[in-house]
Amino acid sequence: MIYARNTKYMDELIKTFHIDWKLMIAQIINFAIVLFVLYKFAIKPLSRTMEKRTKRIEKSLDDARQIEENLAKMERDKEENVLEAKKEARKIIEEAMEQGGMQGQQIVNDAKREVQTVISAAKEQIASEKSQMLKDVKAEVGGLVIAATKKILEKTGNKDVDRKLVEESLKDIKHG
Repeated sequence: MIYARNTKYMDELIKTFHIDWKLMIAQIINFAIVLFVLYKFAIKPLSRTMEKRTKRIEKSLDDARQIEENLAKMERDKEENVLEAKKEARKIIEEAMEQGGMQGQQIVNDAKREVQTVISAAKEQIASEKSQMLKDVKAEVGGLVIAATKKILEKTGNKDVDRKLVEESLKDIKHG
């Protein structure tokens, strides 16, 4: 009896809202198909692309950290070279003082010039190495930026505009 009453109410509800069970099932199947297609052809490839970009960015960050470590090492080497040059200079000056007199004064002056030469040469060498490393870093970072920009622009934009942007970026990096 309860079942008959519930069925009666259901029939009235179906008639009131014009619910067609066949249409409802077809819509559910269509919705499931749309979800499957979206997952297969949109969400899954998008996830892979985002994962690849994340890996590229992480690699770039690791490269930047490595470059930073190399610069810090160069700075430490520079400081060590300057300290070594100063020690050497003190040693030469001490030896010169021991000889005393005019000859000692001449030796001191020569030693000071030699120390200045050694220090200047060390500073020039360090500056040259630092400059070369910075050039290498700029070239590597520029190449990474260009490659990433090119990949992004290949997927998202107009080829002529992309080529123009890449060429302008190259000019900026070469002049920068």
